[in-house]
Amino acid sequence: MNAENRVDFTQVDVLPILPSLNFSQTRQFYIEKLGFEAVENLCEEYMSVRRDSLELHFWNCQDPTLSESSSVFFRSENVWQLYDDFDKRGVELTRHVDEFDRPIDKFHVRDPHGNLLLFGRRLGPPSA
Repeated sequence: MNAENRVDFTQVDVLPILPSLNFSQTRQFYIEKLGFEAVENLCEEYMSVRRDSLELHFWNCQDPTLSESSSVFFRSENVWQLYDDFDKRGVELTRHVDEFDRPIDKFHVRDPHGNLLLFGRRLGPPSA
């Protein structure tokens, strides 16, 4: 990174836009299974859900290969609290392991259309 042109990204929100094959199924999964809440949508071709500071947007898609190939990665210090919450809600979770079959600080969920939601522990600050 060029030290002379530093930009402060600490106040930037990143809002992934994932494909949805069916808004009703997507909304139901994210609200009932993952504990999100619906966000008012301004058009029929777009929808959003939010859970605390996690916010996902969806566009209406007709190609299942796009949703099966899409993903988003969330990092948090509280990743295992989220894991426990999802587990209690009956969400099918996959916990990642290393080459020695030891658990690592990552797990993932697939939504009904194949979008991959990967959750991991937030890493320390970047090295200078």
